[in-house]
Amino acid sequence: MRSNAIIPGLGSHFRSRPVRLAVTLATVLTAATSPSQAASDLLDLSLEELSGVEVLSVSRKAQRLADTPAAVTVLTNDDIMRSGARSVPEALRLVPGVQVARIGSGRWAVSVRGLNGRYASKLLVQIDGRSIYSPLFSGVFWDIENLMLEDVARIEIVRGPGASLWGANAVNGVINIVTKRASETSGALVRLSVDHRGTPEAAVRQGFELGDWADGRVYALTTNRASFETMDGHRIEDAQNGWRAGFRIDSKERDRWSVSGSVYQHRGEEAVDLPAPGALDVVIDYEGANLLASRKWDWLGGEATLRAYLDYQSIDMNPVAGAIVSTGDVDFQHRLMPMGRHEWIWGLGVRYQNAEARARQTTLRFDPEVTQLKTVSAFAQDEITLVPKQWRLSLGARFEARNESTPEWQPSARLMWTPTDRDSLWAHWSRAVRTPSIGERTTDFIIGTQQVSVPPFGTFPFTVISRANPDLKPENLRAIELGYRRQLDAGNLEAVLFRHRYDGLVSQHMGSVDPLMQRIYIDRGSAGKAVSEGLELAADTRVHRNVRLLAAYTLLRVHFDETDDATQAAANDAIQSRNANHWLTVQARVDLPGRRQLDTTIRHSGALKTPGAERVSSYTVTDVQYLQRVSENFEWSLGIYDLFDEHHTEFNSDQFPSPYAYDGRRAVLTGRWQF
Repeated sequence: MRSNAIIPGLGSHFRSRPVRLAVTLATVLTAATSPSQAASDLLDLSLEELSGVEVLSVSRKAQRLADTPAAVTVLTNDDIMRSGARSVPEALRLVPGVQVARIGSGRWAVSVRGLNGRYASKLLVQIDGRSIYSPLFSGVFWDIENLMLEDVARIEIVRGPGASLWGANAVNGVINIVTKRASETSGALVRLSVDHRGTPEAAVRQGFELGDWADGRVYALTTNRASFETMDGHRIEDAQNGWRAGFRIDSKERDRWSVSGSVYQHRGEEAVDLPAPGALDVVIDYEGANLLASRKWDWLGGEATLRAYLDYQSIDMNPVAGAIVSTGDVDFQHRLMPMGRHEWIWGLGVRYQNAEARARQTTLRFDPEVTQLKTVSAFAQDEITLVPKQWRLSLGARFEARNESTPEWQPSARLMWTPTDRDSLWAHWSRAVRTPSIGERTTDFIIGTQQVSVPPFGTFPFTVISRANPDLKPENLRAIELGYRRQLDAGNLEAVLFRHRYDGLVSQHMGSVDPLMQRIYIDRGSAGKAVSEGLELAADTRVHRNVRLLAAYTLLRVHFDETDDATQAAANDAIQSRNANHWLTVQARVDLPGRRQLDTTIRHSGALKTPGAERVSSYTVTDVQYLQRVSENFEWSLGIYDLFDEHHTEFNSDQFPSPYAYDGRRAVLTGRWQF
């Protein structure tokens, strides 16, 4: 490939100097290294072996994926790397039921089974058991969760409630990101990448041994994402950049103990368009650190696990507000030896969180500014073998009490039938709750002005204020799910029907009017009721020795109950409109001769029908990644994203609204060395 070559099909968009430099770099690096036929263990993992991948998130113990009575998907490291993903949300596009929409550069909306939003509140996300669910907005700051994907062993996605084991906020799903043991990342790794605009990123990792008692690794990476554009091609100030460094140390004796931690800084620009004070160029600075330790030992004939972590996070949204959240969490579980047909697991948990929020605008107020959350919990689950190798029943419940709300029971029942070695069917019922966020309970903010007629004096502008409600009740979910999974000779099929019924959703209502202060209050309540229901289909099969096909399709309907309250109805319509009614992902992975790979992913999403505003049209995009492993130590890849699309938009942020952000065809060249 020549340095001045134009990549076929890409047109003049890629004739820029940075791309030519990147292509030149790839050519030189390819020529400078010698080919090798050495194999990579994970890349050569067979589908039969993949079907035996263990899952921890469904029952808090290792189970074969084929034996789990739940809608669960496991993305292996091979799945992640071959998807071309540069972040966790991009990898999640392969999973049915998971709606992933790009808001802007580094900003994402990710949800499971509907009710999507920038901080989708009903999804629990963990990294090695450490929750990254923020109590400020009841969601995940996906902007800053830039991980070293080479060190992620797998991502387990449980669709549907997991609250009976994992606690409040595991309402619509649980995402558990599991990193590799330190012994699996020995040696050094260097990764350099550059996109078609010349924006570089780098990552380094070094593994080491600590005598005969432990293995360890340290790593550091940078994040540097270019700004997106408006529909007419003007740049939006939403560039993202930052860094993260961390370590992990594991005992030589498998899973006996582990210590890990990380520190990070991240800066994100946003052109926020608030009703008051109006358009603002906002800079969000994140800083944080965390430390996680876990220990396993044999106890009373079973296995006990103790996990504890500390987490610190500072968010400075200049010039709007700032917040600091500190978390301490201790979790204990005990898995007993099987007793006849029963297999018990139980556990206890304690969590303390301190949140301090400060407003820098008169349009925003936190009352109180300091919130302390104290949570205690206990859970138990019994897996009962009704008929050996055919019928299994799992019953569980979690009790959780918090100083800011009433105690809650979150029960669950799963029944699984395996009529043959290849087929399994399951039914799942459970109840889960979502605790209101600190923002929902303590924040007043101005949402606009409205002209009000005051006879006989005339018409005056009144300020409309969304008012805090410290007495908000937890949101409730009752969910039912029916699933079928079949193991093929080389792959598997899965089909799941689900229905989620929500009560007590946070709602908006017309409150009081203060004519003297010229204010109209919109009050938050717990009156929202809705249903999300749908169908999830997934297929994974090898159609040729060198060709593997994966497909995931989701059909979704989200519908709120009718209400006579016009304010609540309008808020419900806005939430409902942020969910596509269907989306599809198809991926073909081709292993070419000479240790090369060509992976193509086609994604289609239905439209988002935002009422009274610019809507997000349906879109279909194609991503292509070519990889060549030219030696045991070096590989390079070229990813071209949105190959046939000039530009499109996927979502408009419901939190800190900003102009619709567009991005189109782009390329990323990556070189990866291991030695």
